[in-house]
Amino acid sequence: MALLQISELSKKYGEITAVDNVSFDVNAGEIVALIGKNGAGKTSILNCISGNLYPTKGDVIYRNHSLLKVNSKLNEFGILIEPNFYEYLNAYDNLKLLLQITGIKDKEQINKEIIDTLKLVELLPKKNKYVKTFSFGMKQRLGLAEAIINNPNFLILDEPFVGLDPIGKKMLKNLILNKSKGEKAGVLFSSHDLSDVTEICDRVVMIHKGKVVYNDKFKITKQYSMTVNMDMGKLAGVSEMLGKNISVEGNKILFTDTEVLKLIVLKLEEQKEKILDISVKESSLYDFFEGSVLDENSD
Repeated sequence: MALLQISELSKKYGEITAVDNVSFDVNAGEIVALIGKNGAGKTSILNCISGNLYPTKGDVIYRNHSLLKVNSKLNEFGILIEPNFYEYLNAYDNLKLLLQITGIKDKEQINKEIIDTLKLVELLPKKNKYVKTFSFGMKQRLGLAEAIINNPNFLILDEPFVGLDPIGKKMLKNLILNKSKGEKAGVLFSSHDLSDVTEICDRVVMIHKGKVVYNDKFKITKQYSMTVNMDMGKLAGVSEMLGKNISVEGNKILFTDTEVLKLIVLKLEEQKEKILDISVKESSLYDFFEGSVLDENSD
């Protein structure tokens, strides 16, 4: 049974459908990335899950309970969506106030949890600085601290990599991986930083015009390019002879199957032709993102 289930979720703003019959799930210990162009509906989906928006249709099920009916279950969530702070309080006091609101009164426990959390997000040296003096990246770290301080079983993060420098991104990736793989928490986050998505996510849910258009592991494919020194007619003949998803561009043979590579090498050796170069290009999530699924003319 999935930890979180999104079932036929829709959200309309007047006549505009921002989320259109979206369904997917997230398992315990799984990291799922929501990707899509600006305005695709990613943030609206996260807001419906986190209780900031009420969906027009559909349901959000967490541990077999509807979050639309039993919103107390949201206490098990850590949420980073446009965080708000008390700008004239320091980082420590912002977290202290949050813990007090959740009902924690023991001063030693409060202090320990704040210090431990600020260490995790690498913000401890700034604990006495007023939030109004923070950079955007530092506010992102503090927002992350607010999301994890109650040791949540599920993380919802909207564009968490925005504003972070390379060190901050590494910290965040390690934190997400530890929560998911170490503590078996579910993680759902949106991001435009596709390289970071590829690095840590188990599955990609692509949203286009409010709909799910892809929900699976990202599959990396390899394209081989072999440059040969031979007559164009012979080159085309080799391609036709072998078939199997081979194409020819100029003096290059393009293919994706390693078995085809062996056949081509054997065939060229038979004809005593010279191979000048072999290169390999791995597909990236960026290539996939820019593919026909998200073409402006697609429906």
